[in-house]
Amino acid sequence: MATRWNSSYLAWSRLIDLKEWIKLLSNTLSTNTDADSKKDAKRLKQILISDDEWDLLTDLTKVLSLFADVTTELGGSKYVTNSLRVRMLLEIIKTIKPNLTEDQDIDEEEDVFSEEDQDLLSNDDINKSVITFGLLDEVKLKLYRNMKKYYPTLTTEVLIPSILDPRFKSLDFATADQKLNTEQQLRILFEKNQKETSDISGTSSTSGTSSTSGISDKLKLKKRKTIMERLAKDTMIAPDEVGEYLKLYEIPLSSDPLVWWNEKKNQFPILSNLAQKYLAVSATSTASE
Repeated sequence: MATRWNSSYLAWSRLIDLKEWIKLLSNTLSTNTDADSKKDAKRLKQILISDDEWDLLTDLTKVLSLFADVTTELGGSKYVTNSLRVRMLLEIIKTIKPNLTEDQDIDEEEDVFSEEDQDLLSNDDINKSVITFGLLDEVKLKLYRNMKKYYPTLTTEVLIPSILDPRFKSLDFATADQKLNTEQQLRILFEKNQKETSDISGTSSTSGTSSTSGISDKLKLKKRKTIMERLAKDTMIAPDEVGEYLKLYEIPLSSDPLVWWNEKKNQFPILSNLAQKYLAVSATSTASE
């Protein structure tokens, strides 16, 4: 069975942390005079990986750390993740994109760590060193091809959560056409939601007018405004919610978009409703492994 990328990353990271202790153990065993220590020292020296292999592991963990970080972030349940998904995937693709030679095909489909590769990486003969030259670039190329295979292009649907997140609404990571199409789709969703809200409110007001008009009038007469309520200005609903929202500056990455929308719900009532609908969806159905 193929090993998960994050499992490989965690195992190799732990091995790198123990690197100096492993070398210290090898030197200590070599200096001991008893037969068992000398035997263990000889065996450890045979299976000890070379400096080139240590360097390769360090470089591989740097690459796989991206996948581990994204898996952890998107597996969260106490913050917005749906709008992070596309942004993080694009960052991975940009980071692992290899510098290809003329005879390499970037679009060739190939599974990362196929059965053949698993046999090579498992290396049953642990006394035999791995040829590290070009191996890092080969792994990055396979990772890149698979990322492009499963996420070939950005669609308008997957960008809606991002444009509704005030941290990413500029869509500076998308193309001009993708940004324009997403803004147009947002306006369509806005108009649809506005019509549905108008229909519901109209039905509710018609059915309840006759029975509650007298009671509501009495309540209005009895309710007294405090001095702070008298001084407060009514929040104006933006005449063009989508246009006014897109003109605003993005908020810091550390800010909570749901809190922001709650504060702006009176100014953008329809958009805030859409934002809660899309941003409340989790990016993954299960937590990080």
